[in-house]
Amino acid sequence: MIEPDKYWIAVGHKIDDISNAQDVITFDWSGNRSDDYIKLSESFYNASQVIITEIIDNYRDNAKCDQWFFPALYLYRQAIELLCKGLLITVVPRKDITAKFTAYKHNIIDLFSEYWNLSSNKPISNDELSWVCSYLTELETIDRESNLFRYPIKDGYLNQYKDDFLDIVDMANSIDQCYSIIYKCVDVKHIPLKYSDDIDLSLKPKVLFFASHGFGNCMLYTSPWDEGYYPHIQGYSNIAFFLLEKLDKNHWSFLTIAFLIRHAIELALKCMLLSRTETNVSEKVQRSKRRSHILYKDLWKSVKDMIEYYAKSMGYDLNVVYCADTYLSELSALDKQGDKFRYPTNYGLEYHLQLKRIDYYQAIYWLIGIFNFVNGCSDMLDAAYEYECDMRSQYL
Repeated sequence: MIEPDKYWIAVGHKIDDISNAQDVITFDWSGNRSDDYIKLSESFYNASQVIITEIIDNYRDNAKCDQWFFPALYLYRQAIELLCKGLLITVVPRKDITAKFTAYKHNIIDLFSEYWNLSSNKPISNDELSWVCSYLTELETIDRESNLFRYPIKDGYLNQYKDDFLDIVDMANSIDQCYSIIYKCVDVKHIPLKYSDDIDLSLKPKVLFFASHGFGNCMLYTSPWDEGYYPHIQGYSNIAFFLLEKLDKNHWSFLTIAFLIRHAIELALKCMLLSRTETNVSEKVQRSKRRSHILYKDLWKSVKDMIEYYAKSMGYDLNVVYCADTYLSELSALDKQGDKFRYPTNYGLEYHLQLKRIDYYQAIYWLIGIFNFVNGCSDMLDAAYEYECDMRSQYL
């Protein structure tokens, strides 16, 4: 069992430092873009299955039910999007794929429909096709920007259902079946039927299933204190730590885990944007930066002065803040907008991650160190806010 709390930032450390030659992996892109999209899709899918199994096996654990479920659903959703893009690449000439990806972005129903209309390979029955299209249509309706499971409930469609309960088993079965049916379209070398054993078309093609109670289900809780960031920060970071011991060591699993940690870092920075301390970020900056994915320039730079102020006030060594600045600058250069760990290529099908060779565990620990620092800063600001409240109550 890894101990994530022991990893921290340190001067001079880089994500591509090599500590153990036995743990070195290379980013073995095949050159076949469709294959690479499908393989990364399977990595996200397998990770989601591991997490859902853990949640269901530990249905009495409220933290896992409430905090791990949304990241697991996002992993499923991302797996389906990658799968549809991988399929679309096989039927659209490369000169036209940029326009298709630009037009459809995260719209899975359009990606799949375009593939289906152009493909001569029709391994899905009419009933299965109807089921998948119904499911993807609802998914597009409620999650047009692929943000539903990545950001606080308050920011999206589910805010109208706050304090209700989501049925974990039915929702997991439904999204899992969507992936399994679409996967039947892949080339035979990927074994198209490998996930199709449990397809049951009597299951309703719905994204959202609600439960009447919270036992073993996910509560749509929205905190008035942190705008709902805390459960997402905990969920994305904790499943990354959990998966580190569950997935095989290769570049596909690295991308999956790296995405989860990077997203947890982004969420923690956004949570600090909303700090209610006396020295804080202006509402204007909050509004302009809250929906940005740019870690260094937009998020870290917006909160850095506030962090320095309170770190100095509490007697902390500011050198660690300067070290964090270097780390976050490097991470942002590597994955500026949160897409390099999620997709093999850009819209023009050019491989875009600059890493070539890394020490698998050392690179992940480097990312965990950034998360621990940023999350620790968030805790520091919470402590400062409580202290300021106590001081006001004593003198008012």
